[in-house]
Amino acid sequence: MIENHMIGKMQAGATALGIGLTMPPEAQVAMFAGRAGFDWAFIDLEHTLISPESVATNCAMLRALGVTPIARIPKAASGEIARLLDSGAQGIILPHVDTADEAREFVDQCKYSPIGHRSWGGASPQLGYPMKPSAELLATGNDRTLAIIMIESAQGVENIEAIAGTPGLDGILVGNVDLSVDLGEVGHPGGPKTSAAIKTVGQSVNASGKYFGLAGAPSAAAISALDGVTVNFALAGMDYRLFAAALDKRAAEWREVTG
Repeated sequence: MIENHMIGKMQAGATALGIGLTMPPEAQVAMFAGRAGFDWAFIDLEHTLISPESVATNCAMLRALGVTPIARIPKAASGEIARLLDSGAQGIILPHVDTADEAREFVDQCKYSPIGHRSWGGASPQLGYPMKPSAELLATGNDRTLAIIMIESAQGVENIEAIAGTPGLDGILVGNVDLSVDLGEVGHPGGPKTSAAIKTVGQSVNASGKYFGLAGAPSAAAISALDGVTVNFALAGMDYRLFAAALDKRAAEWREVTG
């Protein structure tokens, strides 16, 4: 059965680095993600029109390259969770979670019995279509499927201990930029209120035994600045921003020479 590379990396005590996929054709970007050695890919369905067919193709490509595909869905699209997992995603990220009740409902849809009520669709590409007894596949599916929620508001920070205590929840990812906006530090994702809130969330998640992640950090240095907090996974950037930065740099270098 196919392993979840991201889980293995985090269990080994390392920080699993991810890249966000938004640009067509996403399958080509997936190849570059694997070539660069990223551990997981953040397939963003919240802010793009990537089709379900493209998600399935991306997931197959990423898994073959040893990159764990994780799909972020819009908050209102919870009905798509089972289909995305059955199509090959190895985890789901739900944004804008503010309460433990929302986290519990999410886990219920991501996990098979006895943890949740995800419907059994048979051996799927998520595990490599293994010919194993259903009971074994249900248990393995739960172990290798990441149910991750995002904290992006002051309310979510206030409720973090209850959210982090949700049975079956695997990880909590802070959306740095949206959190800074909600805290009134628009344009300052490294502001004092935001930094303090991230540290509060990180400490609570670490204490709960769940995986703690950071997305939208202003720089890699923001991770090392979180003294006393272990960052288990981090989103290193989105494909379009990295592509734009590389183009800007190349154009500037050549203009300097050619005038």
